[in-house]
Amino acid sequence: MSNKQIPIIVGAVAVAFSVLLYFIFRNGGDESNYSWQEHYEPDSKDPYGTYLVRNLLETYYPGQSFEVVADSLGERLDSGSFVYVGNNFWLDSLSLIQLLHFVEEGNRAFIACPYIPQNLLDSLNDLSCVNEDEYSHSSTVFSGNLYHLTDTVVNMNLQHPSLADPKGYKLKRLFLRKPVQYEWSYMPEEYFCEAQTSLTKLGTINEEHTNFLSIAYGKGEFLLHTTPLAFTNLHLVEKRGLDYASKAFSHLKPGPIYWDESPYNPFDNYAGNNPDGPKESPLKYILKQPALAWAWYILLGMAVLYLVFRAKRRQRVIPVLEKNTNTSLEFIGTIGRLFFIQNNHRQLASQKMRLFLIFVRERYHLSTKELNEQFAKSLATRSEVSEDHIQKILNLNRNISNSGHLSEYTLVDFHRLMEKFYRECR
Repeated sequence: MSNKQIPIIVGAVAVAFSVLLYFIFRNGGDESNYSWQEHYEPDSKDPYGTYLVRNLLETYYPGQSFEVVADSLGERLDSGSFVYVGNNFWLDSLSLIQLLHFVEEGNRAFIACPYIPQNLLDSLNDLSCVNEDEYSHSSTVFSGNLYHLTDTVVNMNLQHPSLADPKGYKLKRLFLRKPVQYEWSYMPEEYFCEAQTSLTKLGTINEEHTNFLSIAYGKGEFLLHTTPLAFTNLHLVEKRGLDYASKAFSHLKPGPIYWDESPYNPFDNYAGNNPDGPKESPLKYILKQPALAWAWYILLGMAVLYLVFRAKRRQRVIPVLEKNTNTSLEFIGTIGRLFFIQNNHRQLASQKMRLFLIFVRERYHLSTKELNEQFAKSLATRSEVSEDHIQKILNLNRNISNSGHLSEYTLVDFHRLMEKFYRECR
């Protein structure tokens, strides 16, 4: 590269960076102070803050107290309803015990979050479906891993006849007031089997997917909602959005409301153990101010340009790195060998069948609740593996589940059937 070319390249990169910054801040006017990120901050009037819903709940039950929980739950919950609206809900061991005790005494906890805490679900009643014909648990165990559908707009509604709306409630994910693709979380339908009596559907998304349900616990209930966007400022400024939120909160227990504002990660430096609650980080404040944000991005751009042209002259030869190994497969192999050494062939076969069903659900989007002839036909059509081979897998799995002893020869046959399916499936 000649010395005459360097200024041209620097100028081109600077122009491109300036154009990028222009598009970042092109919304202009008052909206330049808005953040279109899903931060769910209760004091923010940004589109995806929760300023309006907090004010709604403060006066939802006239004459009742409204208390803000800014750190660990501790022992402050007496009676009423606990409410959390956010993107991540974190519970330490003490807060988890306190929340479970609070609900068990006959109260309710409303949690609007696209990711349900697994430690909370593990502490609830048995949330798995049981196949009575096989006397074994199926793979439809309620976990925090929810399903998603991708779209710019969805239609929500409530299940109770007195709360349902004939037209439903449309919800969009906007960025700079333009619809964008978004992953909407919902609970898989196989969670609601006939054997499961502690789960109740309260609301749906696109009519067929459940995004709002209650889980009975003791004398109370956990109300889980997987679409917290429905409770943000952008949607509560609309009359229908406010109507949906008001009806959803009608499932709360009349009385005091405990509004959770605790940070997702309690080990953040800015949260610490400050009794006044978490503070806003300096960088977040800078990005909210247009002038400071411009200065910050320009500084970052200059640093990038410096590193690019500095590395052009000083960069050393990049060494060849070893290819990353798949440690998860090694872990599975170790567990398999452990079961084999202990002669626990039934447990090893059960694990292999469980992984097989997970593979089928994720790759072919088939329900594994009923492992019957219709399931075998559907799987054969989608995987292009013969129906006879799939039926052999299902029959052998049924025999293994019903038998009291499993020989290593049967386990080897089961393994070979599985491997053949994985090799031939499409």
